[in-house]
Amino acid sequence: MGWESLLPAEFQRLRSSPNAHQRGQQLEELLERLFQQAHFRVHRNAGIARPRQTDLVASYGDRWYLIEAKWENTPAGVDVFDAVRSRLERAASAAVIGVIVSVSGFTATVREQVTQYRGREPVLLLGEEELMQVLQAPETLAHLLWTKWETLVTHGRVHLPVGNRHRRRRRPSTDLSASDLTLLSTELTPLPYVTSGGGYAELVFVQDLPDVDWVPADGSGVSLDLPIRALDENGLADLLHAFNSLGWMTSRPSWSIQQATLNWHGVGAREFLNALRAWRERCEGLQHAHHTEQVTYFDVCQGGGFYTLAADIANHASRMVSHCNVSFQLPGIPVDSQPLRHLFEQFDAIATGYYRPLTARAVIRRRAENNVPLKPTGYLVAADPFSGDPPEDASRRDESPECPHTPSKWVTAIVAENPFRKDSNVSAPRDWPHSLEDTELIVCSLRSHHPLSKIPDAYHLDSWEHARTTDIRAFRPVADW
Repeated sequence: MGWESLLPAEFQRLRSSPNAHQRGQQLEELLERLFQQAHFRVHRNAGIARPRQTDLVASYGDRWYLIEAKWENTPAGVDVFDAVRSRLERAASAAVIGVIVSVSGFTATVREQVTQYRGREPVLLLGEEELMQVLQAPETLAHLLWTKWETLVTHGRVHLPVGNRHRRRRRPSTDLSASDLTLLSTELTPLPYVTSGGGYAELVFVQDLPDVDWVPADGSGVSLDLPIRALDENGLADLLHAFNSLGWMTSRPSWSIQQATLNWHGVGAREFLNALRAWRERCEGLQHAHHTEQVTYFDVCQGGGFYTLAADIANHASRMVSHCNVSFQLPGIPVDSQPLRHLFEQFDAIATGYYRPLTARAVIRRRAENNVPLKPTGYLVAADPFSGDPPEDASRRDESPECPHTPSKWVTAIVAENPFRKDSNVSAPRDWPHSLEDTELIVCSLRSHHPLSKIPDAYHLDSWEHARTTDIRAFRPVADW
C-alpha cells in the first residue's frame, strides 16, 4: 500500500490528538510526505528566511513554496499571515511563494490581506477541504497551487472552495463558433442533428481525418491522453471553451451522442453543446432509456493531427460525468508544448500526461470492392467559398432562409442508410467496424462535391478510412455519385 492510501488515514488519526502543539508538528510531517508524493523537492526547517524558522520549503520546477502549517482551534489570523510575509521578504529569491495550510480555516481579514499584497509577496491559502482532496490524490497538488496562484495574480481573488465543487456555472453555447456546415433533410429542411437507431458504438463520423504518418521525416506519430475527472455537463462545456481559447476548435468538429437504442449525430461545437443540454427533449418518448449517455467528439489540430473527446454522462438531472478522456494523435512531440500544458494544468491532469509513440499505421484505408448503393436521408451543405456570399448565420437557420437551391450551396457529405446493418442482406466487408451493425444511419463524406441544386440520381460507397484513439474510433466513409 502506497502513501497515497495512507495519508488520508494519517490525517484522520491526527484529529484525535488532544495536544495542539504535537498535532501541529505531526501535520508538518504529513505535509512533507504529501509534497514528496506530489514529486516536489522538500526541505524541513530550511534557512531560506534565516534567522526566522520555516516549517517547510518545497520546489516544483522553477517555483519555490515557503509553507506554514497551522492546526489551531481557531481560524488562522493576520499574525500568521504577517509571519509568512516577513519570511518571504527575507527569502533570497523573489520567486518564492508563500503557502499557509490551516485546518481550521482563515479569517476574513487574512483573505483581504492576501489580495492586497498579491503583487509583492503572494501568499496562497489551503484549507481543510482542499487538504483532504490532495491527500487522497497527491498528483493534483501542483495543479492546485498553480490554480491558486493564477487566480490570485490574474483575477485578484483568493481561490478557496465554495459549495459543491462539481457544479460549475453554465456557460452559454453562443460563446462557441457555429458550424459553417448546414445539416438538411432530403426535403432540404434544416436539422439540428441526425437522429438514428443504434447503440453504444464508441465511434464518431468525421469529415476530415488527418494522417499523422503523412510527414517527410522518418519515425511515427505520438498519442497523448488527458483523463479528466469530477465533471458535470457544465464541466464539459468548460472543456469545449478551453479548446476554443487555445485555438483548437475549427468550424467543423463532428460529434455523436449515443443511447442504448438511439444515436444523435451532428457537426459544430455550439450545436454539440446545445444538443447535449437538450437531453430531455432528445429522450422524450424513448422507451427503456439507459441511465448513461456516451458522447464522442472529434476535431483537427492546427499544425497536424486531431483529438477526440469521449465521456459518459448521467441521463438524469445531475448530468454528472463518470468518465471523460481527451486523446490526441500528433505527428510528433511538439517543440512548443505550452498550449498542451495549459490544458493539462487547467483540468488537473499535469501529472498524468505521457507521449506514447504509435506502433502501427495511424489511419487504415480500404476501397469498396463493389459499388454498394447508398440511399440518402440528408445532406451536409457548405457555402461556396468563391461565391462571395457571406457565411450563413447559424442562429437564423430556424427562420425562413433564402431558397436553398442557390448554386452557391454545395453538398460535401450525405447522411445515408447503413447498407451493412445486421438486419440487411448485405455482408459487411473486411475492416468495416463491427460496432456499426446496429447503427441505422451513417454520415459519408463526398469524394466529389456537387451543387445542392443538382442532386445526382444515385450515390454509392467508394471507400472508408478510420483511426483508433484510446476510447473511440474516428470513422470516415466516403461516397461518390
